[in-house]
This record gives sequence, C-alpha cells and structure tokens, in this order.
Amino acid sequence: MTQSNAITAYYDDLCPICRHEMNAYVSRAPELIRLHGCNGDLPDDIDRDAALASLHVRLPDGRVVTGWSAFLAIWDRMPTECRGLRWLARLTRPAPIRIVLNQIYLWLIPLRPRDRCRDDVCERSS
Repeated sequence: MTQSNAITAYYDDLCPICRHEMNAYVSRAPELIRLHGCNGDLPDDIDRDAALASLHVRLPDGRVVTGWSAFLAIWDRMPTECRGLRWLARLTRPAPIRIVLNQIYLWLIPLRPRDRCRDDVCERSS
C-alpha cells in the first residue's frame, strides 16, 4: 500500500483506552494511518459529538465511515504480519455480524474512561 491509501482516524484522545489502541495501530502502519483527536480542532464535516460517540475514519477518497466500519478500514491497512487483525476484518465484515458488533460498540462506548484536563493536567474519570 502507498501513501495514497492513507486514512485519518478521528478518535477520543481523552480516552486512555482509545489512545492506546489507536497508537498501536499507527505503530504498525505509520505511513497508512494518521490520528486526529476529536477534542481539538476538527474539519468542518466532522461533528465533534458524533466523533466522540463513535470512531470516524476518513478514507483515501474523502468519504467518512464510522463505528465498526471505521475499525474495518483501519484493520484492512494492517501489514501482513498483523494477520489477526486482517482476519478479524474479514470475519466481521458481513452485514449480519458487522451490524450486531456495531450496536454492541455503540452501547459500550459511553462507558469508556476519559481524562479530564485543566491547565494541561489530566486526571482520570469514568
């Protein structure tokens, strides 16, 4: 894959779990996955509340996918040595599975921990 296949993931950068997971993806495919935190400036077509409620990914063609489809877009870009994630993408892509997993994801996402930041000092909250 080339730079033209790069995507941008808009994620909750105040969630320690989200930061860890997104950084793990980038460490495996740094030339193909860019991160953009949703707690700062966002492009006009990305709604902050929606992006905080569900992972958003901008595809190379400019379209934005959300939720489980956003994870699939990331996993599809994993290098060959990350076979487990690519296999997971293939397994969960069919609509009956993807729709159910997306609903579970949307149900769980409000339960994630978030850092509260004041004056560049963050503390953990649930």
